[in-house]
Amino acid sequence: MNQSQPNTIPILMVDDRPENLLSLEELLRDQGYELVRALSGNEALRLTLKQDFALVLLDVQMPQMDGFETAELMRANPKTKHIPIIFVTAGMRDAQFQFRGYDAGAVDYLAKPIEPVFLQSKVRIFAELYRQRREIEQNKDHFEELVGQRTAELSLSADELAKSNEQLQHWNRAMKSTEEILRKQVAEFIETHDQLLATEEMLRVQIEEYEVTQKLLNASNINLQTLFDVSPLSIVVTSFPEGILRKINHTFSDEFGYKDDLSIGKSGVELDLWCDPYERDRLLKLLGEQQEVSGFAAELKTFTGESRSVLLYCTHIHFKDENCVLIVFLDITEQKLMEDQIRHTQKMDVIGQLAGGVAHDFNNMLTAILGSAELMERYVKDNSAATKLLGNIQKAASRSAELTSQLLAFSRKGQKNSVQICINTTIHEVISLLERTIGKNITLKTKLVANNSCVVGDHALLQNALLNLGVNARDAMPEGGVITFATANVELDSGYCRSSTFTIIPGPYIEISVSDTGTGMTKEIIQHVFEPFFTTKGVGKGTGLGLAAVYGTVTDHHGSISVFSEPGSGTIFKLYLPLSNDKKAAEACVEELIPGSGGILLVDDEEILRDVGKALLEGLGYRVYLAEDGEHALETYAREKENISLVILDMLMPKMGGKETLLRLIESYPDIRVLILSGFNQEGTIDDLKKIGAVGFLQKPYLCMELCKAVSEALSRDRQ
Repeated sequence: MNQSQPNTIPILMVDDRPENLLSLEELLRDQGYELVRALSGNEALRLTLKQDFALVLLDVQMPQMDGFETAELMRANPKTKHIPIIFVTAGMRDAQFQFRGYDAGAVDYLAKPIEPVFLQSKVRIFAELYRQRREIEQNKDHFEELVGQRTAELSLSADELAKSNEQLQHWNRAMKSTEEILRKQVAEFIETHDQLLATEEMLRVQIEEYEVTQKLLNASNINLQTLFDVSPLSIVVTSFPEGILRKINHTFSDEFGYKDDLSIGKSGVELDLWCDPYERDRLLKLLGEQQEVSGFAAELKTFTGESRSVLLYCTHIHFKDENCVLIVFLDITEQKLMEDQIRHTQKMDVIGQLAGGVAHDFNNMLTAILGSAELMERYVKDNSAATKLLGNIQKAASRSAELTSQLLAFSRKGQKNSVQICINTTIHEVISLLERTIGKNITLKTKLVANNSCVVGDHALLQNALLNLGVNARDAMPEGGVITFATANVELDSGYCRSSTFTIIPGPYIEISVSDTGTGMTKEIIQHVFEPFFTTKGVGKGTGLGLAAVYGTVTDHHGSISVFSEPGSGTIFKLYLPLSNDKKAAEACVEELIPGSGGILLVDDEEILRDVGKALLEGLGYRVYLAEDGEHALETYAREKENISLVILDMLMPKMGGKETLLRLIESYPDIRVLILSGFNQEGTIDDLKKIGAVGFLQKPYLCMELCKAVSEALSRDRQ
């Protein structure tokens, strides 16, 4: 029987359709296998008689001789009955069909369409079994060779003994004295022969025990590998003490974003995995002093730079003839965040109670001051100086009354009038007020895509909250910039509501975001930003009650508020308010979708996003062409450019990214319209893309109304 090269593992693929064989070959390429094709059952039988295979991937439905018949003939032949068979077919989902396949001699099956991970995993298992079987056979051949050598030596000794016997018989009469010596030599020979037989039996038993042990070891390794791969916790194996990654599991790849080709063979320092290098040094010191380390707290960075809080559980192991450390990661980021949120909520509740009490007593005193000032007017009306002083007292008291109203709003003890409010309309009112108070170096923008913006609440409080946010945004941009008010409809699920520090319930909400391009804030400032009397403004420029009042207003309207900011990157405040259940009132706030026509090329590497985007665009009346990456987009547009009016281009894609694709498209087609699609809203990046030639930007996630407006504006706007 022909044998493969010593270091290759032969896999036989049997299918009457060459395209299926090509597909299998593509999935198994670069795996180190020798891939052999067969287009029929007869060809497969001939190949298995000529060559041994680690595995046969056998299609069931073939003309002349189907997969079942081929498998039965292989099992009937002593030369091929040991070769494992996996059926590859779309019909094995039926239980009766599966039983027939197992009766025919199959060890497993793969259902079409084939999941690449399942195929590669199963082939890898049988390839490893083949390699180990080949090693056992080689060892067995070596043992048999040793036994043969000993037997040959024994035969040679026997021949020499026979010759000596003849000489002894010839010299018998002259050397009778040596007869006893000869008897002893014969006895020793017999004893040696018995020992050789015993050694041979011992070797046979050892080989059988080795085979059994090897099978148990293989099964144990498979189980350990399975546990390693399916563990919900991130697990890595690193060399010690260098810290070079030798093996990672799927959970680590998913949670930290480091794939095998980006991480294996590199240290945590090279990957910039540690937020604080001192923590790594301290862990190495502990591992150098003890066998195991449990619950070591550390801050690690993901591939995208996100910080994650983890507890590390480490133990020394021997991995592939190298001293290594097995590390299990317990991610406690969400737990720490929830603890911080709970502490913040408790602190805000205490401050709110204090603020409410202070405001109540303060209002009482202000009432007395204002009343007394009014009463005194009649006594000093002829004294202009005293009248002016009384006016100053009344103005100061009125200003103080405004401060107490903010305190009461924060503590949720003020009077509130609940009416139906259209948030989009309220934002337009706020914009009108802000335009009179901000400088010309600040631009006000809106992105009101919520088709239902009707909520129940106090119009004055909500308007004042949005004004406070606008004024704060203005103060954060002393050199000028852009303030953007945006709305969107969202559905908050039970998981989000449970994790929130605010008391909110699942359901439809309006998301109100107020963003600026100002100086931004540090994490330390964000932690205190909603506290009463906390301010970063200079003396006399702020009371520290504006954002505290916003916090109280949002809480009083059964909503939530959060802030996202980094120094130098601007700030975004996001408010979530529950939508009104009054359908008639909501209909007054609903914006209608804008239908369209013509062709649109949607480019996105995520299949589910392509499908959703296509459905939304077709629902608006557009004809949609799809591309999965930049190269495919260039090919599709070159072929269908006469039918395509707009390209919607995702920024983050494999092979060719969005920016390179945009440059290539504009270089070849200067009049093309491209709408940028991305999950990252970075003002500088957006401006750069627009300078290159993009006609608009749409941020993920988007709703149908947002997509509708963005497409309509892009089609109507001239490319710059």
